[in-house]
Amino acid sequence: MRILLISIVFGLLSCSTKPEETSYVSPKENLEKDTTVAKSEITNELAGSAYRKRADSYFVIIESDTSSFMPVFSEATNNGAVAINLDIPYSKSTVSYNQRLDELTQILKRAKQDYNLDSLTAVSFGRLILSGDLAIVLTKEYKERFGQTEKITVEQYKEISEFLLTSTLTKDLNRIFEPYNKSVKRIGIEKVFFTTKNELLKYCRITSDTSLIPSKIIDFMTWVELEKK
Repeated sequence: MRILLISIVFGLLSCSTKPEETSYVSPKENLEKDTTVAKSEITNELAGSAYRKRADSYFVIIESDTSSFMPVFSEATNNGAVAINLDIPYSKSTVSYNQRLDELTQILKRAKQDYNLDSLTAVSFGRLILSGDLAIVLTKEYKERFGQTEKITVEQYKEISEFLLTSTLTKDLNRIFEPYNKSVKRIGIEKVFFTTKNELLKYCRITSDTSLIPSKIIDFMTWVELEKK
């Protein structure tokens, strides 16, 4: 079951979220003034589509500006499990980590009209470094926990995954998914290594003081399993 879940989530990593049929939705309660959330149905074939019943990308429009953050929601064919792929592109982002959290909070309020979030089981992040400020925070938390060593072996992955359950990442996700009675159960990681500060700045919009960013930033592929609280 876990292998199937991971296959579905990572299959979505290669999808395009370019709007094909976009429906605009009136602002809902608690959304900022002049802000709407729109969705685009994903109809193109992609890896893992045999296990997917449907998929849609959602994005925030503030006045006439459309956000480049377009997470993909999908529903599995066999059991109705819902997964989210944050689908952060490998390009210079105009959206900061905190802005993504704010937009995801708004998007969830809209997506629950289309998807049964009681069945939400997974969130795929892709590469950590693409999250920008989060990668900086987790690097500092990692070094506080494990010291300054930058050599990481596969045997350490389990310990790092357990550490992440106490990290800022888990705290942020638990806060966002609390209204839907979901919390982080497990954080899976692959290909853990340290990359450079320059690569971080190449891809991300950073709100932190750049002079305080470590020269080496921890990076890995990551996905999150959720459970009912």
